Amino acid sequence: MTEPKNGRPIFFPEKLVILGNLALFIWIVLDTVAFLLYDTNTGIAFFIVALIAIYGVLHFIGCLRPCYNCIKCTHGMGRLAALYFGKRILKDYKYSYKLPTAIFFSLFIGAFPASFALYSAIQDFTVIKVSVFVVLLAFTIFSGLTWRTKKRLTPNQP
Repeated sequence: MTEPKNGRPIFFPEKLVILGNLALFIWIVLDTVAFLLYDTNTGIAFFIVALIAIYGVLHFIGCLRPCYNCIKCTHGMGRLAALYFGKRILKDYKYSYKLPTAIFFSLFIGAFPASFALYSAIQDFTVIKVSVFVVLLAFTIFSGLTWRTKKRLTPNQP
């Protein structure tokens, strides 16, 4: 059975929408802290750019599919939470974000700030900088692990 042209209908659980967006905002704040510990202007600039990029551009791109494709419309907030913290089946990267966009935004709030926090900690070691790096790395790894496919167990055939 093939998927429809615009993809299958998606239901985003309310718990994922609320907790996923809360975690996403906390992640952006931690990214900002990583930059603030290096330079105040850089931190403020990153925070503004990240909010515009994630909650402006990515939110808009995620909500381009017709509303009837979402079983319960979350105005794009479900897609944001699912992109970073949802199961792979909820990602919907084929129809709204496209895979390169999803990878770019994952690197933008994941690997880039974490590597910058590591660079900053190496330059001027403090426990706070290392702690921010470790938490950012944990967020990035957890978000990346949600993209893995799970192998289906098939019974052994004689």
